[in-house]
Amino acid sequence: MSNKFTQAHRMQKADDFSSVFVFRKVRTGKYFKLHYKPNDLEHSRLGFMVSKKIHKRANQRNYIKRIIREYFRHKQSKWLPIDLIVRAQCHFQACDLDEVVAELDYLCSRFEKVMSN
Repeated sequence: MSNKFTQAHRMQKADDFSSVFVFRKVRTGKYFKLHYKPNDLEHSRLGFMVSKKIHKRANQRNYIKRIIREYFRHKQSKWLPIDLIVRAQCHFQACDLDEVVAELDYLCSRFEKVMSN
């Protein structure tokens, strides 16, 4: 499976978002809150929310979105098929990137496929 983030990997419809919120499965960390729900597709889908409360400047909000997209793009092939909504809880800088990725690894560890040998 390729590491692409195509249109099929995006959650865009309000119904998709609301179905994940209604499922009420949440994992919370310092930087992010992850809402998730298993889906019937062969791949995972991502939606994210970065509000103006996190940072008033659009370029800073877009930076957070880029980090989330890149993380998803690299890790999605190792996950079970889920719908995932990532909500930013607070702003972070490039110097915090190691801590942010470690938190995402921890929060997303539940989604990894169990490899049996």
